[in-house]
This record gives sequence, structure tokens and C-alpha cells, in this order.
Amino acid sequence: MDLVTAHDHAWIRTPPLLRHMMESGYTLTLVRGRSPQEVLRAMEAEPRGTGEGTAVLIMADDAHRAEVDDDYWDGSYVAGAFKATGETGDSTVVLGSDGGVGMPCVERLSEGGRGPGALEQRRQAHPPLSLVRGR
Repeated sequence: MDLVTAHDHAWIRTPPLLRHMMESGYTLTLVRGRSPQEVLRAMEAEPRGTGEGTAVLIMADDAHRAEVDDDYWDGSYVAGAFKATGETGDSTVVLGSDGGVGMPCVERLSEGGRGPGALEQRRQAHPPLSLVRGR
């Protein structure tokens, strides 16, 4: 097993590629052996169009946030999905601007023996603070 280092995740901090996601919180999920259509169906996603690149995803997220009531979050968020071909077959990569809560359907997508399952990386928008009492 390979160990993951900070260098492996350095691309996440590359401005402006994912600065928006780092500020708002995100979940990056790799689902092996499932098509983007299967993953989006399992997410019970509502189609909002297609596009290329992260700029389209960020614009869609901004538009969605403008529609949502600031006092009540209904759990909805914007996510983009695409097929990634690798040495062991096709996978789907999903980037969701979900505040870092994660995809609730990941376990369901991992069932059925189709590949090794799903992997997630999350970053909360506002990580919890550690409060300590000093002397």
C-alpha cells in the first residue's frame, strides 16, 4: 500500500482551480466500476446542464447558492461528474460543493462487487475549532 503525502494533495490548493471549493467545502469522490449516469442516478441528482472545466461548476454553484435561503439549507448542492479511464477500468469522479458532508450514497455505490468501491476526500468549509484553556 502506498502512503499518501501532503504533496499528493497539493493540486487542491492551486488557485484558481479549486479555491472556491476550498472556501465553501467540497467532497471529491472516485467511484470505481460505475458510469457517471449510474452515480448521478444514485445521488438522485437533478440535471442542471453540462459543461467543461471547473469554471462551469463554480458558476453553477454560485447560481445555486443565490437561489437557496440563507437561513435554511435543504441539503442540496451542485456536483459535477465525469468518466476517468484507468489501468483497472473506468471510474467516475464526482466533485461536489457540499460543504464537505460527503455523498450519502457512497456505501450503496460500493455494494454489489463491481470493483473495489468508492473513495472520498472531504474538506469542510469551516473546520471545527479546537478550544483550549491556557494558563
